[in-house]
Amino acid sequence: MEQRLSQRQFQTQKLAMTQSLRQSLEILNFSTHELNSFLKEKQQENPWLKIRSKGPLLITPEMVLQIPDHTSYKDILYSQLLDFQLTEELTQLVKWLLDDINEDGFLMDSLEEYGKWTNKPESLIKEAIDVIQQFEPIGIGAFSKQHALILQATYHEMSEQTIDIVINHFDLLINRKWKELAKKMHISLEEIQQIADILSDFSTSPLQLITEHKASYIQPDACVLVEEKELNIIYYGHAFPKVHIDKAYMKTLPSQIDADVMTYMKQKSKEISNIDGQLQWRKSTLQRIIQEIVHRQQKYFMHGTQFLVPMTMTDVAELLELHESTVSRAVREKYLQTKTGVVSLKSFFSQPSTEDVSATHVKARIQSFIDHEEKEKPLSDQKIVDMLTKERIHLSRRVITKYRKQLLIVSSSKRKRFERKDS
Repeated sequence: MEQRLSQRQFQTQKLAMTQSLRQSLEILNFSTHELNSFLKEKQQENPWLKIRSKGPLLITPEMVLQIPDHTSYKDILYSQLLDFQLTEELTQLVKWLLDDINEDGFLMDSLEEYGKWTNKPESLIKEAIDVIQQFEPIGIGAFSKQHALILQATYHEMSEQTIDIVINHFDLLINRKWKELAKKMHISLEEIQQIADILSDFSTSPLQLITEHKASYIQPDACVLVEEKELNIIYYGHAFPKVHIDKAYMKTLPSQIDADVMTYMKQKSKEISNIDGQLQWRKSTLQRIIQEIVHRQQKYFMHGTQFLVPMTMTDVAELLELHESTVSRAVREKYLQTKTGVVSLKSFFSQPSTEDVSATHVKARIQSFIDHEEKEKPLSDQKIVDMLTKERIHLSRRVITKYRKQLLIVSSSKRKRFERKDS
C-alpha cells in the first residue's frame, strides 16, 4: 500500500490561560474584602494607580451580618513560617504549596507533579511538605483524609494499635465494618468503639478548623428591595470599585523624563488599564448572575425562604453562556441583603429534588432526622422516606440514599453503636 504524507488544517477552540485571564478569574473569585486588599497592594506597587470606591450609603446597622473578627487561613499558616529557620527558596516553595491546598487542607498533586510545576527537585519539595505538616492544625498538608488522621494520631502519640488501624485498616474503620476489624485486630467491639470515639475528635478536613477571614461585618454586595410588588436590585458601590491613573501624581513628575522612566510609566499605565478591564468584567459577570438569581427566585424574595426553588449553577451558566466554574467563582463570598437578612449567593443554588422542594431543604431534614435518631436503632433510608412522606415530600429511597451519601453520612448499619452494657 502506498503511503503519502499530506498536510491538513484543523480549527480547534482552545482556552489559553494567560496571566491576564488568570488574574481576571482571581479577581472574580475575590470577596469584597479580599478585592479591597488586593487593590491596596497594587496601589503600593504602582504609584499611578488610584482606587475609586463608593461606600454603601443605603446600608444600615440592621443590614449587615456581624461575625467574629479573625485573620485569613493563609495569614495563619504563613505566620507559622516564623517558627522555622528556612532559606528564601524553601520559604517561597512552602508558600507556593500552601496556595495549592484544597478546601480540606490537602495537597492535590504528587511530588513528581509538583516537581514539574515548580522545576524544583523532589527532595526540596518533600522538605517543604515536611515543614507544612508540622503546622497547626495538624493534618494540614496531608494528601488524603487517611493521611490526615495518621498525622494527627502520630502527633498525639496514640497507641500503636490505634495508628495500626488507621494505616492498615482504614477502609474497615470508616465503613464501620467493626466486626471484621475486631476479628483482624483480636479485640472486642467495645474497644473498637472506644478507638473510633477517640479518632472522631480528629478532623479529616483540617483546614475547616480555620475559618476564612472576613471583616468584622459582612457588607452585602447588593440589596433586593420589594417595592409595590416589584423587585428592585441596588448594587453597592463598595463592592464594585474602579481604578484609574492618578493625574495628581503625574503632575509631580518632572517635565523632562528619560527613556527608561517613560517605559516604566507606560508599563504601569497598561497595568492599570488591564486591572480596570478585569474589574469591569467582574462587575458585569456578577451583576448578570445576581439578576438571574432574583428573576428565578422571585417568590423567595417576595414571600420568604420556604419558597426557594431548585436552581443549579449549571442552569445559570448555560443561560448566561458562562462556564460553571466561572459562576462558582463569582458567587463565592458574595452576599445579598434581603428582607429576611443577609444571605450568601451560594445559598441559592442546589440540586433539584422534587418540583417544589429544593435538595437543600431535603438534606437539612435528613440531617435533622439522623441527628435525633436512637444510636442503637438508627433510621434506615426507607424509614426516612416514610418520615418525609408525612411532610408531603415524596422521594424514592434511591434519592434519599444519594443525599445521605452527599452529606457524608454512612448507612444505618454502619451508624449503629456498640455500647458496653452495665451488668
